[in-house]
Amino acid sequence: MPSTLKQELIEKITATDNEDLFHILKADYDYFTGNDNKDVLDELSVKDRDELLNMLNEPFGTDAHSYEDFKKATEKWRTK
Repeated sequence: MPSTLKQELIEKITATDNEDLFHILKADYDYFTGNDNKDVLDELSVKDRDELLNMLNEPFGTDAHSYEDFKKATEKWRTK
C-alpha cells in the first residue's frame, strides 16, 4: 500500500498504458509547474488569432450608448 500520494500516483501511472491519459497528465503538470513555455496564441489558427488581435485593438466603449439613449429606450417602462 502506498504511503504517500506521490507513491500512489507513481504506481497508477506505471500500471496504465493509456497514452491519452499520459498527454493529459503531462499537459497539466507542465501548466501547473510553468514548464510548458507555450503561448496561448500558438494553438489558434491564423484566422482566429487575427480576429482576437483585432478585438483587443478595438477602441474601448465603441458599442456603448449614452445615458440619454438608455432613458429614451426604457421610457415606456418608467411611466405610470
